[in-house]
Amino acid sequence: MSAVAEDLLEPIVADLQEFERRLVDSIAADLGPMASAMEHIVKAGGKRLRPALVILSGRLGRADRDAIFNIAMGIEFIHTATLVHDDLIDNSPTRRGITTIHEALGPNPAIIIGDYYFAKGANLLSSIGSPAIDSAISHAVMTICMGELLQMTSRNDYEQSVESYYRKIERKTATLVSTCCYSGGVVSEQSPEAVETLRRYGYNLGMAFQIVDDVLDYVATSAEVGKPVGADLRQGTVTLPLMLALRDPESGPALRRILTTMHLSDDDYERVVTLVRESQAIPEAERHAHDFAARARAELAAFPESAARTTLERICDYVVERRF
Repeated sequence: MSAVAEDLLEPIVADLQEFERRLVDSIAADLGPMASAMEHIVKAGGKRLRPALVILSGRLGRADRDAIFNIAMGIEFIHTATLVHDDLIDNSPTRRGITTIHEALGPNPAIIIGDYYFAKGANLLSSIGSPAIDSAISHAVMTICMGELLQMTSRNDYEQSVESYYRKIERKTATLVSTCCYSGGVVSEQSPEAVETLRRYGYNLGMAFQIVDDVLDYVATSAEVGKPVGADLRQGTVTLPLMLALRDPESGPALRRILTTMHLSDDDYERVVTLVRESQAIPEAERHAHDFAARARAELAAFPESAARTTLERICDYVVERRF
């Protein structure tokens, strides 16, 4: 399990191992080229945060084990499909240190493979027979697509507001994380109030997660994040650290001088990353992430004490403290 730290998820380690086994078996049942391409991504790991959230949310109630695994796998397939398409759109050569599907096979196979696993995920989720989950998932996919479009149409827009940034990461990340928690609550027959509380927990956790991801794009090493530092910047994606650094009286003027250059060089990008790192934008962005994580943790007070609740609380800390 390459996941979120093993000691953190120790209470559900057996379930995560079973999830991994079922995921691999499900992929192996596909046609050769389809299976080998997806195995390439799955074996690279990832945090498996979304499956863990489905399992833990389900444990707050009484869920059918097969239904929980089908939700977790369905959402993981959909999430991975979005990554396949995102990498193609961004022309990213690697993800988590491995060659992306479009780089290995070409853009057309990447589109087909992404589409296939969107459909496979939806098929798994439909097998549960819950209209509420089907509706939540389809809404999440539409929202993710809208978020990606907003990101594409706002490239190199250095004057956008923090509120517009929040709207993008809500669509890009928080919606699917909240759907994991919501679906785990629905399938475990929790009350409508509890299910809504889990949805809010997941939303705030997802917002914190994406802000930290955007901070790491500036402060982590390439080895830690599995892609070049400043990759978002090079693709024209303006995230919270850069937005805040542009408002910093110390770093802002120098950043604006560089960013108004018609064609940025590698040295220009490196200088922007350095200026953002040295500004107050990094600790300020981290405070935004901590605020969302604190809101997520506060939602859990509505549930009785349990190992699952404690783990969900600890995930709030993990999300804002992680370095990869």
